[in-house]
Amino acid sequence: MELPGGARFCLQCGQAVAGDTAAPMRSPAPETYTPKHLVEKILTSKAALEGERKQVTVLFADLQGSMELLADRDPEEARKLLDPVLERMMEAVHRYEGTVNQVIGDGIMALFGAPLAHEDHAVRACYAALRMQEVVKRYAEEVRRAHGMTVRIRVGLNSGEVVVRAIGSDLHMDYTAVGQTTHLAARMEQLADPGSILLSPATLELAGGYVEVRSLGLVPVKGLTAPVEIYELTGAGTARSRLQATASRGLTPFVGRDPELAHLVRAQEQARGGHGQLVAIVGEAGVGKSRLYHEFIHSHRVQGWLVLQASAVSHGKSISYLPVIDLLKAYCKLEERDDHRALREKITGKLFTLDESLKPLLPAFFGLLDVPVDDPQWQALDPAQRRHQTLDANKRLLLREAQAQPVVVIFEDLHWVDTETQALLDSLVASLPAARLLMLVNYRPEYQHGWGSKTYYTQLRLDALPAENAGELLEGLLGGDPGLAPLKSLLTERTSGNPLFLEESVRTLVETRALTGTRGAYRLAQPVEAIQVPATVQSILASRIDRLPLDEKRLLQSAAVIGKDVPLGLLHGIAELPDEELRPGLAHLQAPSSSTRRTSSRTSSTRSSTRSPTTWPTAACCRTGDATCTPRSWRRSRHCTPIARSSRSSASPITRSEARSGRRRWATSVRPPARPSRGRPTGRRWRISSRPSRPWPICPSPARRWSWRSTFASRCGARSSRSGKSGPC
Repeated sequence: MELPGGARFCLQCGQAVAGDTAAPMRSPAPETYTPKHLVEKILTSKAALEGERKQVTVLFADLQGSMELLADRDPEEARKLLDPVLERMMEAVHRYEGTVNQVIGDGIMALFGAPLAHEDHAVRACYAALRMQEVVKRYAEEVRRAHGMTVRIRVGLNSGEVVVRAIGSDLHMDYTAVGQTTHLAARMEQLADPGSILLSPATLELAGGYVEVRSLGLVPVKGLTAPVEIYELTGAGTARSRLQATASRGLTPFVGRDPELAHLVRAQEQARGGHGQLVAIVGEAGVGKSRLYHEFIHSHRVQGWLVLQASAVSHGKSISYLPVIDLLKAYCKLEERDDHRALREKITGKLFTLDESLKPLLPAFFGLLDVPVDDPQWQALDPAQRRHQTLDANKRLLLREAQAQPVVVIFEDLHWVDTETQALLDSLVASLPAARLLMLVNYRPEYQHGWGSKTYYTQLRLDALPAENAGELLEGLLGGDPGLAPLKSLLTERTSGNPLFLEESVRTLVETRALTGTRGAYRLAQPVEAIQVPATVQSILASRIDRLPLDEKRLLQSAAVIGKDVPLGLLHGIAELPDEELRPGLAHLQAPSSSTRRTSSRTSSTRSSTRSPTTWPTAACCRTGDATCTPRSWRRSRHCTPIARSSRSSASPITRSEARSGRRRWATSVRPPARPSRGRPTGRRWRISSRPSRPWPICPSPARRWSWRSTFASRCGARSSRSGKSGPC
C-alpha cells in the first residue's frame, strides 16, 4: 500500500520501512537529558538570561559515517548502538556544565557559557571534547569486539558571541549567533578527521596554555572569504590556573604589593618558630592574588622550605578531593604516564622514607588515586569511614612532614573548592598552632569559612592597583614612548587599575594591530578612541553578574545602558522600580563586598558604577551646557537651578513652594538666572537628599557626561521664561 510521506512503519503490519535508519530521528526535549541541577539553575534565572548577549564556545560532535554503519541494521539494533554514543557525548558536556542545545540525529550541538555564563567556557569546552573522545573510544572497543564495527566521532569548536533570545520551559533555547560563531564551529566539525578535535583561533586564544594543540595551517572554509588557521586539540596542558597558562608568554612587572609581601615574610618567621600561621588573600578576579604567592615562593625567602601548591578549578566542585590529589601528586612526584605499579612504588617509597609508622595510611592514598587496594580492612570500611581515614591520612602526612622541615602549603581559588577538600582544610587549620607550617589560601569575596576567630589567621584584602602603580605596570608593558601617554591614561581609567584587565587590554590592542612593536617598546599604529573589552574580561564579568540576585542583576543591566555614571532620577524611570525596592539594590551593589561593581552593556566597554545618592548628579539639564561645570562647582554655579520630577511630560519651571512641598516633577526647563553679579548667586541650590521632600541639583560633570542631547531630546524642551523659545537641552 502507499504510505504517507515521513512514515517510518507500515500502517497495516507495523513492519519498519526500508531505509528507516537513514531517516532523521526526532530531537528529544533538552529537559529529558539535562541534569536536574542544571535545569534548576537555568529555569531559576530564565527571566534574567533571556535577551542577553553571551560570550560562548560552541561545540559540534557527530558519529562519523553513521548512515553507512547503521544502514543494514534493524532500527532497534541501530538505536541500541547509537544511543550510548549520544549519551557519552552529553555526559561529557554536562560534566563541565555545558548545555546540549540540540540533538541532531547522530550528533549534538552544545554551548558553553550560555545560558549560564562561565569565565572559562573555552577551557571547559576543550576538556569536554577530550573526555568525549576518551569515553567514546572505550565504548568503540566494546562495539568492535561485539559487532565488528568501528565507531569514531569528530568534534569542532569555535568561540564567539550569541544572543539568547528565549528559553522554553523544556529548555529549548532560541538564540541568534553574532557573526560566524556557530557557522565556523560546524565547519570545524566537518573538517575534522574521525577521532580528532579541531579548534578555531578564537577558541585557542581563550584556552591557550590550558591545552596542547597542533597547527594544521591555513585552510579554506566554505562561507568565509579568507582561509582560517585551524588547530587540532591533542591533549590537556599542565596549567591549572590563569597565571600558569599565561606564564609561557612571560610575566608582567610585579608592582605595588610590598606591604602584602612583608606580611607574608612576618607570618613565615612565626611558622618557622613552630607557631603555624594561616594567611588568606581575598580579592576580586584579576587583582593579582596568585601572582603575589608566585613571587613569594619563587624568592630566596623559601630556601629550606618544602613548598606544596594546589588549586581548585571552576569545573571541579563536583570532583571530590581534586586539589588534594594534585597536592599528593606534587609531594610524591607522580606523573600522568605512571601506571598503577609505578604509583604504588612512588607513594610507598615516599612514606617509608619519611616515617615507616605511616604505613597504615597507604590504602587511603591508593584509594584517592584510584589504585586498586588489596587490604581487606580497607575493603570492609563503609564510605563514611573511608572518608574519615582519607582526611586523617592527608592531615597526618602534612603534619609529620612539618616536623622534618618547615612547610608552605598553598591552596588557591577556594571559592571553587569541593566539600571534601573543604573538610580537610578545616581539619588542618585546627592543627596549625603547634606545627612548622605556613598555610596560604586565596579566594574571592563570596567565599565563606569559619576561621575568622582563629588567632593565627590573618586576612589581607587585595585591591586594584592605584594610579601610580598601574602606570608603572603599563610602563613595563608598553614602554616609554611619549605618544602612548593618552593611551596609558585611558587604560588606567577604563580598567580601574585591575592588573589582569590591563594586561588583556594591551594584548587585545596588539592583536588588533593598534599597537606595533614588542613588549616594552610598542608604538601606536592608529588612534585609539575606545578600548575594546577583551573576551576574557567579558567572560569574567558575565559570570560574576550571573551570580547576582535577579533584581540586582536587572538593576545593574539597566544602569549599564545609561553610561558610566547613572543619574538616580533617570534610573528610577528606566528600572521602573519603586523607591523601596531600588534603594536596597543600590546599597548592595555599591557595598565594598559586592562581587560586581562594573558590567558591560551588550559586552561593550561601557562601565556602570553605583555611587551614594548624596554624591550623584541626577539629571535634567544645564541651561548653558558650560564645560566648566564640575562636581565641585555645581553648588556655586549660577546656571544650575533646582528641579523636581513628576510623571507629567510637559516642561515647566519649578517654584520654591513646589520644591518645599516635595512634589516630584520632570522639570525640563529652568528658570534663567538673573544677570551675573559678583554677589550671591540668584539660583536657589539644594543638596541631594534621600528624603522625598527635597529636590536635587541638575548639572552633571563633564567628566561623567554621556549624550545628553540624544538622551533627553525627546523629553526635554527647555524653554526660557524670558524669550519663550524652546529647544533641546
